Amino acid sequence: MHTTIVAAVPQVSQSDWYELLAARDSSARDLKHYNDTVLLPLEDELERTSPRPDLCFVIEAMSGQVTRYPVPANDLHRWDNHWSPLVRRKAKEVREAWLAYRAVCDRLGWDAACAESERLCTIQCDFERELVIKPAPDLAALLWKLEHLFGAGAREDHEFCDSWCPEFVNALMVDARRLLTAIDAPLLSWAAQAGLQQPQANVG
Repeated sequence: MHTTIVAAVPQVSQSDWYELLAARDSSARDLKHYNDTVLLPLEDELERTSPRPDLCFVIEAMSGQVTRYPVPANDLHRWDNHWSPLVRRKAKEVREAWLAYRAVCDRLGWDAACAESERLCTIQCDFERELVIKPAPDLAALLWKLEHLFGAGAREDHEFCDSWCPEFVNALMVDARRLLTAIDAPLLSWAAQAGLQQPQANVG
């Protein structure tokens, strides 16, 4: 007696995935709106009023040797007791420039604006991660994942692809095998001959 065993196809909710995509798109609009109306104007004002100074200075010796002296933001008085008056003077100039820059940052609320932009960006990234991991319900969703990971928004035409984590790559391959073999029997036959197993997708 011949028995045909048909592999179970995981049930994927189309509405759940596209509701998640809509939430992601909304978060992307929120981030863009905030950056366009708040963060970028503040950045322009900061650059116009007090450009960020370099936290270092250089001194060239008579021999031509150039030495670079860092002035960390958390250690602005590092060179106060240096034996060289020139080093002390240069360090003071950097310190005063940095403090003036930070005063403008505080006046403009720059740190808070950056924190809010980062918060909105994290929300968008969390949605995108979930969209990649969540099984794609159809080919359009699979295409979205491919565009997100490898498309024009992810890299320039002349650039190599990023090395994505196994979690993303595995989820993408599960989708591709499930969706493509479902519409093309030769692909299913080739996959079987190649010994490619259909991994179980985590349906969430």
